[in-house]
Amino acid sequence: SADNTLRVWEVESGRCLATLQGHTNSVPSLAWSPGGRRVLSGPDDDTLRVWDAEQGLYLAALRGHPVGVLSVAWSADGRRALSGSHDNTLRVWEVESGRCLATLQGHTARVLSVAWSADGRRVLSGSDDSTLRVWEVESGRCLATLQGHTDSVLSVAWSPDGRYVLSGSDDHTLRVWEVESGRCLATLQGHTASVLSVAWSADGRRVFSAAINGVAMAWPLETEALGTAPAPAEDTARYTNTKVLLVGETGVGKSGLAYRLTQDKFVATTSTDGAWATQWRLPHDTGAVDLQREIWLWDFAGQVDYRLIHQLFMDETALAVLVFNPQSDNPFENLGEWDRDLQRAARRPFTKLLVAGRCDRGGLMVSARSIEEFCIERGFAAYLETSAHTGAGCAALRQAIADCIPWDDIPWTASPRIFKLLNDEIVRLRAEGRVLLRMGELKQHLQFHLPGETFTADELRAVVGLLAGPGVVWKLEFGDFVLLQPERINAYAAAVVRSVRAHTDEIGCIAEEDVLAGKLDFQDMQRLPPEEEEIVLRAMHQTFVDHGLCLRERAEKGTQLVFPSYFKRERPGVGDHPAPVVTYHFSGPLNEIYATLVVRLNYTVPFEKDRLWRFAADFKTASDLRVGLKMVKKGEGAAALTVYCDPKVPDETQVTFIRYVHEHLNSKATDVKRERHYVCGHCQSSIENRRAVQDRLDRGLKDILCANCERRVVLFDLIEQKFASEEFQRRARELDEQARAGIDNESRELILMGEVYATAGEAGQIYRQYTNSDHGIDGEIEFKDYAGKASGKRLYLQLKSGDSYLYRRERDHVEIFTIKNPRHADYWQQQAYPVMLVIRTSDRVIRWMDVSAYLKRARARGRKSVKQIIFEGEPFTAQALLRLRDRLLGPPPPA
Repeated sequence: SADNTLRVWEVESGRCLATLQGHTNSVPSLAWSPGGRRVLSGPDDDTLRVWDAEQGLYLAALRGHPVGVLSVAWSADGRRALSGSHDNTLRVWEVESGRCLATLQGHTARVLSVAWSADGRRVLSGSDDSTLRVWEVESGRCLATLQGHTDSVLSVAWSPDGRYVLSGSDDHTLRVWEVESGRCLATLQGHTASVLSVAWSADGRRVFSAAINGVAMAWPLETEALGTAPAPAEDTARYTNTKVLLVGETGVGKSGLAYRLTQDKFVATTSTDGAWATQWRLPHDTGAVDLQREIWLWDFAGQVDYRLIHQLFMDETALAVLVFNPQSDNPFENLGEWDRDLQRAARRPFTKLLVAGRCDRGGLMVSARSIEEFCIERGFAAYLETSAHTGAGCAALRQAIADCIPWDDIPWTASPRIFKLLNDEIVRLRAEGRVLLRMGELKQHLQFHLPGETFTADELRAVVGLLAGPGVVWKLEFGDFVLLQPERINAYAAAVVRSVRAHTDEIGCIAEEDVLAGKLDFQDMQRLPPEEEEIVLRAMHQTFVDHGLCLRERAEKGTQLVFPSYFKRERPGVGDHPAPVVTYHFSGPLNEIYATLVVRLNYTVPFEKDRLWRFAADFKTASDLRVGLKMVKKGEGAAALTVYCDPKVPDETQVTFIRYVHEHLNSKATDVKRERHYVCGHCQSSIENRRAVQDRLDRGLKDILCANCERRVVLFDLIEQKFASEEFQRRARELDEQARAGIDNESRELILMGEVYATAGEAGQIYRQYTNSDHGIDGEIEFKDYAGKASGKRLYLQLKSGDSYLYRRERDHVEIFTIKNPRHADYWQQQAYPVMLVIRTSDRVIRWMDVSAYLKRARARGRKSVKQIIFEGEPFTAQALLRLRDRLLGPPPPA
């Protein structure tokens, strides 16, 4: 239940036999063990629990998901459990020990439903990404992805014989699938609402379904007939695709190699702007007869300005080609950094090839033995020498890539024929250089280029969503735009980074207004047309905020975007700062790890950002005391991060801060090692012999002798005791939830701004965003006259995003908006043009109403002060905007 409990009931009498308490959030899922004595619960508080249902006892906790669990299931032997989570993964658990045996990654959205096969060898999952996936438990491999639903898959079930699976979806349908081929054998239609639950009868002759509107259905279904049924009209295409990365420093010839590999020709290129993705289809003889194999080849820019955003595009890599300049005296240092970045971002093992580029310009400056040793040390599968200009070595590289990709470990995808046609046409649009289209424009284009084919808007949205999962396209959060080349985000992000680096005060920031206006250091970058550039800039801006790479800070000169990774001012000497408490040593994408840590800490309630320095940050506690951190890079993706606290900071606050840093590093970095610092409580001398400290802790000893005053210094002190407690682990999770909520609020605000901008553009009007208004007005729309020129007539906008701005009054259920600042209400009434309140709720619906007119009517009725508004908003659309323009401008002049 949503009341955080489970209840056990006696069916015959209706008595509640036990109330199982302990979860700290709602419990959306549970499952009985096969023996019927134990219950597994999947809560939103990220800790699964095992219960003895007969005695009402809590038996064990299964911890590993960083966020809430949505679905759980027991294996038939009762020894293992399965869970699906908000974190887009499944986990397999050994119930007796509580160990997580495997984490299954591949879905690109929440895992809503999970199920075991009867033999316990495979599991099935359904997701918000509209797909089902079949997994092999022992290896953790995804065997197949089944596409066809046009909305979230809410429930899945295996047939008793394990040959078929069943799914129910938000698209109101059930589908029956053949596991071996991936074919959809039947689509069961009849429900008029989301299908929440599906099940097979024990004999496999019927299936059952229940929908959110309370309607349950039983469907006759002979499994014997399914296996011999001819392929349905929507025949199935099977294909497998994977991601190959070309990485290395700028100027080593990566882009030339990309053209050679995909088009077998030489193209003179300049440095890549960010990243470029190209589809490369392999001949059918490289795989099964009915299985098309595809590679997405990503060419990454080598300049350091692009590194912060590269991480967003590197996941799910199957093979990486690391390219270096053979004329370099020491190519290994930069190659090592790329190697570490890839290891962190790819999330799973991948194959690596080492390639010397532009070998037509000269031979190796390092010895062949050095190359061989580097390949062995770093685990490269092969070394090749190439020239994109002459073609030398490129055929061998092409073959090596095809041979080294672990095709048997890559899941195949079964997709309806129309899905595959739409997919291929969208990819062709990408290749032609199209960048940005509204969904309606995309549908019209596809209808024109696929004559005779019929598809729905829901099917198109599903295909766009499936392409967006691996990053081939992006569905923007505003304006119903599809970004066909999301790698453009990378190029514009680099222009922002260059501008931030060039700030004269070295304080790592840039005006938000300059970013949105495109006042950036583009160098020789190929820019988009203005109307497309403005949309991409907004999408890039939201990406920075959404991933916690920058802060939005309101200042007198307008909102500033603050990038913690790009501060250049050095922190003052250590004497001005408290003594260190703990140091962490780790590896990974250092700029991203540091930036996201500082940004997320700033969104927590107990800690407020005070001052930033070069890889150092001071925070203030609620009692205005100082805590902070400083990172020192150690080379090749390694660093040490030291946490310090004012001695007057209470132990609980110190531990909360340290524990949050600890959890953040463990979630984003690798090779994390913690080193505690100690100070003698008698003479305040630091205990410098860290090795001795660790040795005594390893031996179970809890104190050490101070070398200065020869008093005993407690090692397992109150800080260590609290740090190890479950309570402070919980506090760290709560802080992370606060941080995520703060970032989400910023993101929703930007989405609403983007929606308003896009709607004004669709209506052909002029939108101006205010970056520093203290009057409750966030922007304006100026109307164009009937000749298309700025008319001077306008309206003002107060933008609010989120459900918290409206509530329903109990007595009449009308929606109420509360005016928290009376000064704003006075200011709105003084304006010569309408002030429109625009609210976007969690269901993504945007409505608006004229609040200045409402307030004036209330004043005319004798109300001197209005603190609440009855919100009667209409949909905010281009058509509504044009209707308001016509009202303000009057009828058009006669022709």
